[in-house]
Amino acid sequence: MIRQPKDIKLRMNPGTFYVWVGGSCDYNSSNRESAGAYIIENVDGIVDTFVAADSGTTEFRMILTVMIRAMEFLPEHSDIVFVTNVSYIQQNFDKMPTEKSANSDLIGRCIEIKQKHNNVSVKIVPFHKFHQLPETHEMAHGAMKNQRLKK
Repeated sequence: MIRQPKDIKLRMNPGTFYVWVGGSCDYNSSNRESAGAYIIENVDGIVDTFVAADSGTTEFRMILTVMIRAMEFLPEHSDIVFVTNVSYIQQNFDKMPTEKSANSDLIGRCIEIKQKHNNVSVKIVPFHKFHQLPETHEMAHGAMKNQRLKK
């Protein structure tokens, strides 16, 4: 039997929160609408969902924004695994920014708030392997389109 993406489950550790993060950006728009979204799960199921959108920014900024929101939302001293297909996040969310770093304000906030938790990491997974990543993308894409309509 071939398993479909919706049948594949991420192996979850009890007591750990898994935050699926994704984003969307309209690089062709002069307003450059972007959005980010998350789905927080643990072994008991979905804990929270959230989406944010803005204009004149990037998908990476919006993903970092929702990551900050997730770390602020979850109880202090949590174990958190951010699950995404965006390697930029894994490479940058907790690396001390330099003067030339993009998103240094948000990365600095990630580093600051990460200290309030036991363990925060990023796991890179293929986009279509788990249904949660396409869902976060669709949530973000919808919010991005709504942001465009506000203009």
